[in-house]
Amino acid sequence: MADISVGERIYIVQGIEQDVRTDGRSRAQYRPLELEANVVAQADGSARLHLGPTDVLVGVNVELGVPDSSSPNRGQVHVSVECSSCASPEFKGRGGEDWGIELARALESSLVGAPAAGCGLDLAALCLVPGKTCWLVYVDALVLNDGGNVLDALSIAARAALALTRVYKVEVSMNEDNEPEVELSGEREGAPLDASSVPVIVTVSQVGNRSVVDLAAEEEPCASACLHVAVNSKARVVGMTKSGSSGLDPSLTQEMVEVAQKLGPGIIASLDKYISSIPVTS
Repeated sequence: MADISVGERIYIVQGIEQDVRTDGRSRAQYRPLELEANVVAQADGSARLHLGPTDVLVGVNVELGVPDSSSPNRGQVHVSVECSSCASPEFKGRGGEDWGIELARALESSLVGAPAAGCGLDLAALCLVPGKTCWLVYVDALVLNDGGNVLDALSIAARAALALTRVYKVEVSMNEDNEPEVELSGEREGAPLDASSVPVIVTVSQVGNRSVVDLAAEEEPCASACLHVAVNSKARVVGMTKSGSSGLDPSLTQEMVEVAQKLGPGIIASLDKYISSIPVTS
């Protein structure tokens, strides 16, 4: 979080009150999104996202593994987030490690859900042989620069990377002992992961008496509380968490949710349109 003076704080808050932010945006406007697809050759799917100066990279790898004994009919998703010490002065030492753990926890909760309810990857579809073999999905993210609103950027990049991920083709047959056996192809010629139910996180912050989206680094110290709303392509809220030192103004809460519901589907639609235009490679 940027260190700003009292005068700068007053200037930013007054501008937000008048719906004219320091970079010219309105309160309900995101900074330009720039997405690069398949940027990590060793990953099964990857995406790099610039949200203004915020820069994040997400890679996805899929491998065969054994289902958890408590969920023998489901695959698994593991998320890790690393914050480069160059991304922000606050990330040096344990600061970046602790923040990465918090981001990973928030991101994983949005990726793992119940597709029937309109959220998350379908973990049941990742199971190949109940109790024996499933797909393990590893989502590894790197924060290269913190220019504000890192969680939203990670969420959008993760959804893109998952949608770009193609799993290896497998065949399940019975061996001589009449037990299922999984044969793995050497090429990623299978179907892509179904990320259509994965939501994006839209963070709406309370600054003074106003709700604001996509805070820049210099705006974040002015927020008293933030509402992180996971929204799917149908504008359905599928998850919500709150952060910040103060409570949310009850009169603003409904407005903040509605802002997220309005913006989320548009982000997903733009993302899906771009991904659909990318040629499929094996």
